[in-house]
Amino acid sequence: MNILLAVFAGIAAIVGLVLLGWRWRVMRELRVMSSVGVSGAGSVAAMPVGQVVEVAGTLRVREPLAAEFSGKPAAYFKCEIEREETYYERDSDGRQERRTRTTTVYSNVKYGQCLVEDPTGRVGVDFEGADVEAVQTVKEPCAPPGQTQMSGMMGGVLSALASANSTYERKESILAPDIPVFVLGEVQQGGLIGKPAKGSHNKIFVISHKSKEERTTSLTKTARWLLIFMILCFVAAAGLLAWGAAKGEEKKTSDLILRSAQSARLEGWQEAMSLRPSFEGGFAATSG
Repeated sequence: MNILLAVFAGIAAIVGLVLLGWRWRVMRELRVMSSVGVSGAGSVAAMPVGQVVEVAGTLRVREPLAAEFSGKPAAYFKCEIEREETYYERDSDGRQERRTRTTTVYSNVKYGQCLVEDPTGRVGVDFEGADVEAVQTVKEPCAPPGQTQMSGMMGGVLSALASANSTYERKESILAPDIPVFVLGEVQQGGLIGKPAKGSHNKIFVISHKSKEERTTSLTKTARWLLIFMILCFVAAAGLLAWGAAKGEEKKTSDLILRSAQSARLEGWQEAMSLRPSFEGGFAATSG
């Protein structure tokens, strides 16, 4: 077995397993969405605690927030600053390879007291623990955190040092007040919709600016592409293993042929050496 090809096969198999787990979670969410119908917001308070529920309506917030980067009014916002760092590693041949890694160096999430309103009434929504699908409002390069207040020579030196091998990008996503939203979660005490209770079989809590139909279409496409890439990874892993095994057998055959040739050469040399004294003795007798 060729070790290098076996390593690549293992990597492909691991990626395939990761995609398999991702697809399983997507399919689980699709099954939950298909099994639960959209309820009226006004009817949630009468439902038992722990029941999985979906509502679709208009997002309301008691006091709108100002999003940190854009300053736009928001019921919810998430802000992040990411650093992309360039570094070098030596490969097995001693050559330097350029690599990059991305790290989140700043994150801030805030939300107000929110509810969803539809023609049947209103229901409160607790954002804690939710998978929020928000609208991106900012994505742009920025200075390293903490250096925006610095000025003069010190600020310039620090900025140059920080940007030598790193770049920074800030991102912001928000849910604005009074927009249509879709919520999938569990009924909590007090008639709110929130995250699944501890020990609940349901693991899904989503607040999205997309409609249920849009989410279903998007998740179905995601599941399809994940299946395709997953199959490709497993096929690649199997192909690499087969190739590695063939390479290993080829090397064994080459080694066997080489050893046979060396053995035959050694036997020929030994035979020649064994005949040498008789030649010398015959020559001496002839000379006498």
